[in-house]
Amino acid sequence: MDMKFKTTKEYKKLKKEFIFFNLCFGFCYFLIFICSGFSIVVIIWSLNVGDIIYILISFFCLIASVSFLLLLIIGHIIQVKEFKVTVFKKQLLPLENIVGKLGEGKMLRSGDDKIE
Repeated sequence: MDMKFKTTKEYKKLKKEFIFFNLCFGFCYFLIFICSGFSIVVIIWSLNVGDIIYILISFFCLIASVSFLLLLIIGHIIQVKEFKVTVFKKQLLPLENIVGKLGEGKMLRSGDDKIE
C-alpha cells in the first residue's frame, strides 16, 4: 500500500476504479475480436456462395469494428495516463507540504538543509 496518500481508502478507490475500467476495456477488446472473426468468416462464406450483399455488410462490420478498436485503444491509453498522473499528483502532495510551494519557486537547495 502506498502510504503517501492521505487515506488508504482513497488509494483503494482509485485502484478499484482502474481495475474495473481495465476489465471493461478487456471485455470490449474480446467482443471486437469475436465480431471481427465472425465478419471474416461471413465474408469467406459469402465469396463461396457469391452473394454480394452479405459481402458488403460483413465488410462494413469489419471496418466499423476496426475503427471502434482504434478509438477504444486511444481511450484506454488516456485512462491509463490519467490514473498515473492522479497517483503521481497524490504522491507529490506531501512533498509540497514539506518543501513549500513548488509553483512559486520556493524549493530547498542543496545547502539549505544543513544544521549550523
